[in-house]
Amino acid sequence: MYEIRLWLSKRGRIRFVSHLDMFRTMQRAVRRAGIPLWYTEGFNPHPYISFLLALSLTVESDGEPVDIRLTEPMEPAEIMDRLNAVFPEGLRCEAAQPPVCKPAEIAFADYRVLLDPAAISEAQLREALESGELTCEKSGKKNGRKVVKTVNVSEMIKAFTVSAEGDAIVLTVTLPAGSVTNLNPLQLLEGVSGRLGRAVPVICSRRLRLLRADLTEFR
Repeated sequence: MYEIRLWLSKRGRIRFVSHLDMFRTMQRAVRRAGIPLWYTEGFNPHPYISFLLALSLTVESDGEPVDIRLTEPMEPAEIMDRLNAVFPEGLRCEAAQPPVCKPAEIAFADYRVLLDPAAISEAQLREALESGELTCEKSGKKNGRKVVKTVNVSEMIKAFTVSAEGDAIVLTVTLPAGSVTNLNPLQLLEGVSGRLGRAVPVICSRRLRLLRADLTEFR
């Protein structure tokens, strides 16, 4: 059994494909590419494909880690070429390599968000992010049941910068990611909209990279 970590980019319309449908897309692509995927054992064998961190709907990405296991060795370049030949538009394998980090090491993610300057200025966005009071609704669990609670997401911002670029306000932000605490930029902007009392349209949101707790890049 040979484990390979794929890094997939998602651009354009495929950002509207859900996490579950992305898993199905990967299953079909691997079969069409003729990659010798390892299957789990037992009464209901299934191909080993593991998306390490689900990407929020409508968010693009420069590199999503997906672990697969093979029954026989293959050159990373051949895996990439075969997958890219069958992937749908907007989905591409950017790299393939043996895993370096453990999935549990994912702690943060860098995002780049483009906002409509007609809805918010640089000063307004910076003031909102520095206010210490940005709330949004997040789902969670209590006593084994799903609940929705209001949280102050200001406390979750690790770092951010705000700038103007062309016809957009650019927010670059580092947010918690992983199995313990997770905040996506759309939830953060929900808090900004609530503070301003009006919707702040997102032109484009993209996850740039995943980070470990010491802010080194997850590989």
